Amino acid sequence: MKPAERISAFVNFGRTLSELTLEELEDISWRAENNNNWFTKESVEQALKGLAMMLDSDKLEAWLSSYELKVVEKPLSVGIMMAGNIPAVGFHDLMCVLLSGHVAVIKVSSSDEILLKWIIKKLVELEPRFEKQIRIEEMLKGMDAYIATGSDNSSRYFNYYFGKYPHVIRQNRTSVAVLSGNETTEDYISLGRDIFQYYGLGCRNVSKIYIKSRAQLQDLLGALEVYSPIASHHKYHNNYDYNKSIYLVNLED
Repeated sequence: MKPAERISAFVNFGRTLSELTLEELEDISWRAENNNNWFTKESVEQALKGLAMMLDSDKLEAWLSSYELKVVEKPLSVGIMMAGNIPAVGFHDLMCVLLSGHVAVIKVSSSDEILLKWIIKKLVELEPRFEKQIRIEEMLKGMDAYIATGSDNSSRYFNYYFGKYPHVIRQNRTSVAVLSGNETTEDYISLGRDIFQYYGLGCRNVSKIYIKSRAQLQDLLGALEVYSPIASHHKYHNNYDYNKSIYLVNLED
């Protein structure tokens, strides 16, 4: 496939995502949540909307202008060990391999199996030639290169097995917010979106905040009350109670 054809396939996929019917969205959201309770309908819709925005023709062309894409005569096999912390989180790695003209050999996370397989099916429907460029495997042995995402512990395992090959290995990540003390209520609410979207499970979700004073903490907590409905999610609520209990037992503020 020529680079322009690969790009066109992803632009068409983005358009397909933005034009999903309510019935299609309900179906894939229900199946994803049935497989993984963290993947609520709202979270799946947010993820698919984000992919559609990312695959806008102008944005895709602007991003790819920094690279020299070629027709690949002898494609390499790139093993992708996908994460499953938020919906479709492995899509970008898959897209990078396909756009570069190589073969994506995927170990799908059991947490995100439904959504990723649905995405692959849609891609192949739009561009049947991708079928030869995508394989789903349980074992990623004998690849030419690797992309792996996991925890600090799993990264040691990945480095042991994949370190001698060209690789990208990602470890734990966390995001931090630093507040100046001049924030408005609207600023706090916007920060809340970065904290609570996808139930805080993404590596870019803010999980540590530096504040000026205890008074500012009260203002922040007051503004974040608009997100209190998130506590009705049973897994989130159980996790909250568990961690709160540990702090209480250890007499930590």
